[in-house]
Amino acid sequence: MADEVGERLATMLQKAAESAEGQTEVTLRNPKDEPIKALREAIEVQRKAAEAETKAAEASMASAKAVEKAAVVAERNAKYMLWSVVVATIAALFSAVSAISFYLR
Repeated sequence: MADEVGERLATMLQKAAESAEGQTEVTLRNPKDEPIKALREAIEVQRKAAEAETKAAEASMASAKAVEKAAVVAERNAKYMLWSVVVATIAALFSAVSAISFYLR
């Protein structure tokens, strides 16, 4: 689920960056006066912000995948620990039964 949300966010940010890039190209073709120049600069800043957000979303997705892998490994380790405790308990019971049978002879 986190992967889907991250992928959707990355896709939305990529589209926003492409849209901002297209707007920048239109503005560059018709630079008439200072307001248009300011608008062009604002669009460029928005494009760079969209790129930064895209990179942040990608990093967030990578982090989520790493957390998911860590959870899988932790679960596997917990299962191994549980089985080792079960085996140790059985061994201790056999040892106790052996000791009791030795003393009863």
